[in-house]
Amino acid sequence: MTFMCSITFAQTETDTITTKSGLKYYFTHRGEGTAIDSGKVAIQHYTVWLSNGEKLDSSRDKNEPLASEHPTTGLIKGMNEAISLMKIGDRGIFIMPYQLAYGEKGRGSIPPKETLTFDIELLEMRDSSLQKELMAVLFEDPKAEDTKPNLKAALELFSTLQANNFKDLYLSEGDLNSIGYRLLKKFPNEALSIFKLNVELYPNAGNPHDSLAEAYMTLGDNDNAIKHYEKALELDPENENARNMLRDLKKH
Repeated sequence: MTFMCSITFAQTETDTITTKSGLKYYFTHRGEGTAIDSGKVAIQHYTVWLSNGEKLDSSRDKNEPLASEHPTTGLIKGMNEAISLMKIGDRGIFIMPYQLAYGEKGRGSIPPKETLTFDIELLEMRDSSLQKELMAVLFEDPKAEDTKPNLKAALELFSTLQANNFKDLYLSEGDLNSIGYRLLKKFPNEALSIFKLNVELYPNAGNPHDSLAEAYMTLGDNDNAIKHYEKALELDPENENARNMLRDLKKH
């Protein structure tokens, strides 16, 4: 299904600012908060569209804001730059050429040399998040994520933080999910452990079960993959990915 952009992007030349990098933006609402300090966690809502107007993704649709350390290699260059231009409470439209997005090759459903349009709202700033704390112990250098992760240290830290009710940390089901997918391709066993923690924290949410199922499938454990895809579909009957994966898995 194609979702067309519901925001009118037509602006006058004086409304739109172009930065040296090629990022174009204008604000649709100005807040009264402060800028995000380097090293802090930015909490934001976003919606992103392809250049043909098709909606690609939206945290608002999922009712789950994105939390990320600022700046971070986990986001595209354009997102990091956009956040650096905003204050808490701001909302704006950011048009990112491919060199600030997914480059000449694209990724997944994003075509090569694709310009992306983001609607970003900066909600709040936190000192840290569960994702940030776990990433700090998983990898000695978070930029070198091809090195084997220290899963034991991450699990021990998780237990300690959980015993303290994750005090003062931003926490969402997306935190552990994001870590799991960073690990899945090269370290599927470690990813499986992280996804299991997410299911433990959010047993009644469909997406953690869907992700855990993918990890099991990656490791060749189709029985457990089916089990968790079925649970994901039970919790979210509109989860077409789970439905499709179940159909494929049950053919074998």
